Amino acid sequence: MPEQYRVLAVDQITIGPTQCWQVRQQRSDGHHITIFPTSALEWRAAEYDIDPGTPDGLDQIIDMLLHEPFVPDPIEHRHTDPAAAKGLTAPATQAIHGLAVGDTAPVTLHNAPDRATARAAHLERIAHVKRTRVTVTAGPAAGKLRAAAAQPAADPLDVIRRSHGITPEGVAAKVEVVEQVRRQLALPQPSPPADAAPRHLETFTTPMWDAAVPRRDDAHQRDSGDETA
Repeated sequence: MPEQYRVLAVDQITIGPTQCWQVRQQRSDGHHITIFPTSALEWRAAEYDIDPGTPDGLDQIIDMLLHEPFVPDPIEHRHTDPAAAKGLTAPATQAIHGLAVGDTAPVTLHNAPDRATARAAHLERIAHVKRTRVTVTAGPAAGKLRAAAAQPAADPLDVIRRSHGITPEGVAAKVEVVEQVRRQLALPQPSPPADAAPRHLETFTTPMWDAAVPRRDDAHQRDSGDETA
């Protein structure tokens, strides 16, 4: 059974020059905090061809952002990747984690034939995480008293839904970057020198971050044993 993480509060904070959403969640042994840039919503819309103008599209993006930290790197863990197990594979565009360019690899945003295929693979990984590792849901703080006739507690994620900041122009500009980088990666890549330091896929997509290949950043994911809400 997956562990349950329940969203308690959402705040907008600033880390350096970056505006971020901070999502505080309660887990069985304490609290978990997820932090992501406010611009991440537009990036996911652009990367995975999702229409944020619909309630379902916006909720899909938020759900992605809350579960992505628990998705294993599909390239590094390709033998157990749930998307690859369903046939979502494509030639590797980079030599990484023991793969050579052209080897069969799980689909990611970098090597997918199109963004729709990248979306299908990413959603399969999210669904697998929700079935097997962690499910993030929204709800009131544990033990909070409410009168019997009171209305149901507000969804803490509504603050993101109301103030998501996504614009058609912003998404369109990011789509151009996404497709430019995907075209770049589709070209033959020179082999790195033998003594070159390994490069992560994210370095090819700055400022685009492929959520299918998450970077583990303790500043953006924090667990706490503090039981106070």
